[in-house]
Amino acid sequence: MALIYLLLLPISITILVVITVSRFLTSSAASKHRSPPLPPGPKPLPIIGNLPHLGKQAHISLQHFSQLYGPLISLRLGSQLLVVASSPAAAAEILRTHDRLLSARYVSTGLPYDMMELDRKAIVWASNCSNDQWKAFRAMFRNQIFSTKAIESQAAARERKAAEMVRFLEGKLGESVSIGELVFAAIFDSLSNLMLSRDCIGFESSETANRLKSLIWRMMELGTSPNLAEFFPILKKWDPQGLRRETFRCCNELYSVWQPYVKERRERRQGERYGAQDFLDIFLENGLDDDQIDWLSLELFMAGTDTNTTAIEWAMTELIRNKGAMNKLREELNAELSLPLERKSLIDESAVSRLPYLNAIVKETLRLHPPGPLMLPHRASETC
Repeated sequence: MALIYLLLLPISITILVVITVSRFLTSSAASKHRSPPLPPGPKPLPIIGNLPHLGKQAHISLQHFSQLYGPLISLRLGSQLLVVASSPAAAAEILRTHDRLLSARYVSTGLPYDMMELDRKAIVWASNCSNDQWKAFRAMFRNQIFSTKAIESQAAARERKAAEMVRFLEGKLGESVSIGELVFAAIFDSLSNLMLSRDCIGFESSETANRLKSLIWRMMELGTSPNLAEFFPILKKWDPQGLRRETFRCCNELYSVWQPYVKERRERRQGERYGAQDFLDIFLENGLDDDQIDWLSLELFMAGTDTNTTAIEWAMTELIRNKGAMNKLREELNAELSLPLERKSLIDESAVSRLPYLNAIVKETLRLHPPGPLMLPHRASETC
């Protein structure tokens, strides 16, 4: 241990000196160009800024700061400036009033692609949300994938997967079942049916299912891990924590899940003409290449699986803790199932609006255990 310490000490000192000097030069250059006053916030520490002030639950710390300093606060995370809006009025100013100036995205240094590459194939992580490619992606998703008509037409596929899950649970009567794994499989296969018209993992525990779940959770972990290269951009080239390399590995493993299906579909469509059937057909009809399909599919799976799985697990946990709430929800569901004109064994999506207590449980779960408490960071494209 002492030998390792002696070997690492010179490297640590060198990094510290480089960061300190770069910080001094940056602040000196910035002082020559007077900027508008920043929103209030906690006083930053030398070099590391407000990083220690965020703690393990950043969203709770930010809420505390907003109570002390107001709806707009500024923080220093290493050498990076962060401005946080924490009220509806402040959010409206950023997302609506000044949307043109603040619509650019901050691209994480942990992602395995540079800005130009992401601008060509991403919609969530694109750095520029005003270029022609991003606008084309947005139009495709809005008009063909997530339009009201498309979502309604997809209801049957979602309900079919829910029915399969219920039958699977009936077959496991008397056995222990992992709710997290079950829900993950249902959501992932619901998405894979919408995207590829096939299941990718199934409900039975398998090596493929466990691998996919661990990969997506690993990607979420990598995306939320503190990254020294983000706080101190001078370290970006070295990727000191290996986050970029690990993210690249996970991306390629996830791509391998659907790449064979993409290749098969592309070959099958050659010389054939038929209307769009699933998301992959829409991607191909819009002329997307394999890299674009890989990344957009990754964004869809990442956005749809982990967050929903986490929320449902927490909802079930809270209901098990609170027997009164569980019984009240059962009464509401039984009343809906026993309607004279709609006797059925499953509740379809059209009935959700008639279940106020279920909706209240969903909202309270998201309030207590938000799976995504912070939006993806925006970036100012110019001074405003």
